[in-house]
Amino acid sequence: MATAALDFGALMPKVAPLLLGKPNEHLSKGTRLRFGTHGSLEIDTAEGWFDDHEGKARGGVLELIQHKRGCSMHGALSWLEDQGLKERSEKPTRTEPQFYDYADADGVVAYRVERRGKGCVPPFLQHGPDGRGGFHAARGCMQGVPRLPYRLPELLAADPSRPVFVVEGEKDADRLAAAGVVATTNSGGAGKFGAELVSHFAGRRVVIIPDNDKPGEEHAVDVAAKLEGVAAAIAVVRVPGSLKSDVSDWLASGGTVASLMNMAEAALAGETDTSAPETFPIADLAAWAASEPTPKAFVMAGYIPHGEVTLLTGPGGTNKSTLGLQLCISRAAGLPLLGVDVEPGAALYITAEDDDPRNHWMAKKIAARVGTTLDRLVGRLAIVSLRGRLNNELATFDNEGRLLVQPTFKLLRTTLEKTGAKLVVLDNIAHLFAGNENDRTHVTAFINLLYQLCRDLDVTVVLIGHPNKAGDSYSGSTAWLNAVRSQIVLGRPEGDPDADKRVLTIGKANYARQDSMLTFRWHDFALVRDAELPADVRQQLAATAAAASDNQLFLDCLRARNEQRRAVSEKVSPTYAPKVFSSMAEARGVSKQRLEQAMERLFRVGAIERAPLWIGEDRKPVHGLRETAGDVRDTPENGGNACGQHCAGDVQPIAGDFRAPTVPNTHTYTTYMGAAPQGSAAPDTKQEEATRRGGVILAPGESEDDPVPGWEH
Repeated sequence: MATAALDFGALMPKVAPLLLGKPNEHLSKGTRLRFGTHGSLEIDTAEGWFDDHEGKARGGVLELIQHKRGCSMHGALSWLEDQGLKERSEKPTRTEPQFYDYADADGVVAYRVERRGKGCVPPFLQHGPDGRGGFHAARGCMQGVPRLPYRLPELLAADPSRPVFVVEGEKDADRLAAAGVVATTNSGGAGKFGAELVSHFAGRRVVIIPDNDKPGEEHAVDVAAKLEGVAAAIAVVRVPGSLKSDVSDWLASGGTVASLMNMAEAALAGETDTSAPETFPIADLAAWAASEPTPKAFVMAGYIPHGEVTLLTGPGGTNKSTLGLQLCISRAAGLPLLGVDVEPGAALYITAEDDDPRNHWMAKKIAARVGTTLDRLVGRLAIVSLRGRLNNELATFDNEGRLLVQPTFKLLRTTLEKTGAKLVVLDNIAHLFAGNENDRTHVTAFINLLYQLCRDLDVTVVLIGHPNKAGDSYSGSTAWLNAVRSQIVLGRPEGDPDADKRVLTIGKANYARQDSMLTFRWHDFALVRDAELPADVRQQLAATAAAASDNQLFLDCLRARNEQRRAVSEKVSPTYAPKVFSSMAEARGVSKQRLEQAMERLFRVGAIERAPLWIGEDRKPVHGLRETAGDVRDTPENGGNACGQHCAGDVQPIAGDFRAPTVPNTHTYTTYMGAAPQGSAAPDTKQEEATRRGGVILAPGESEDDPVPGWEH
């Protein structure tokens, strides 16, 4: 069981019980467990990883041991050895310090620099003469010691026509020297190129290669200024790479000494374009081999992966905006969302659909629901309204389909940097995407633009979108799904008459289980699980849901009878609708009394009416109950006028086959016989009135996908 051949991931079923104080438990490989508050500690024994959402730690077996025992990597390996899960190492795990010698022109070492490695303070130490022929790092040991360029003997021995590369660090100089290049540096790092070093570069052709950060740029300017008039020629060559990378990183990612020499000669000759030829970023396998891979982190455990673009879609009126804002508030407050752990941190919510008064209303309601207040979120939550602002597109496209970044994207980036937010919710695609949603090139380029934020700023993006009319969970090209690694879908449970119920499912998951699902409801302008509501509220909601269900059953029965041309009446008679319906299969055993109450509710909200239905065999109109037809039958051919309305006193029987219009589930918000005192989405009497649209009664503002008539601030 030597360390090199040991499969640490396979040890998780044995290690986890020991660390959690349950040594007698035997976990089978393939188990995912949750421990702690809200299941904050998640352990996957199949893949050998853990994620402590509350403790902000994640990793493999060795990281779990360090996390639970508070030890170093060496301590974790020793613990495995003590438990008999790993053989004792013969080689010490301690890393020996590395020394760089600074020699004078004769090759005599004048002083040394110790590189202690990451985690050591300070990471570098200078060792001056100890007076006994050796070196030490005592206080004042460098006093009176002249500073020298690193690798000075090689520099002086080199042909003066060869370029001399001045880099930032002994490691980089040794790397170039090993490739046959004349390279040097100064001790002390950036900003420490002293005047006493200048004379050694007289008549030389000097090429300065700065590290990719601000101190590196400042160092290059300083060195060039000091060598001006002494060196024969001076040039600065910048190699591409990520922030804080250096020439060694560039060489490790595929850069070559030959291309570096070409850039140097071009720069010394005065050519302005001396940039290195770009390549795709190549992974550093050597670095991978020296470290343990970590599992994907999540902003919302199991649903929204960290550092990705997640597409949040769902039909209109399912409260996608509410979910997006509640996610940001939960993150800023460090509280779970609907019972699911959310990574704490700063969050930014940007909407182009609601204005500040509306956002204020929603934010205060949601904050109260999740257990916080707005004053506690100051400095951690930023809310931006773009409603009424022109040119909100993040990018446009030219005639050849090329993406053109717009000022709004630059504002988005600057806002993220200023607020420090690592999560941004963008509401929604329709306002921010100016391309053709059916053009795969446009869609892919737009998503990649958002991924720039993920890469450069370590940001997680949640992009709210809409389904299409065909019933897909996204609108436009399939590139929306192909371009992102994660999609969550918000909707209503199929077949559930409770209009406030919601279900969140995973539409696409590259980093989580596909079958994850959350059920909850919209209540008082926030999203909440039923178990989190008081008992009396749950009873009221259950009564309202039962009433809505009975309403739907009544309509189902009415639709079936009218399709059979068997009219029913609202009056007590042989065709009394509640009595007739109670014996029908469509009523599902609901009693006559409950159906009477449903009929009364449906009359009150205008969902049914008594009207002429068709012409009978005696050529007289047959009257009975029907669902309100609106403009379905009000045409000149069916007795209406040219305006689509019946003229007063000129009611005509409806001709032709009867087709009952489909009326969505009726969701009431006022008091009715047999229903709860009020529905769960009751309007605020000061600001809102129930608004009827398309046959459905909605609370204004709760269809965030379209403007709602009647909403006034």
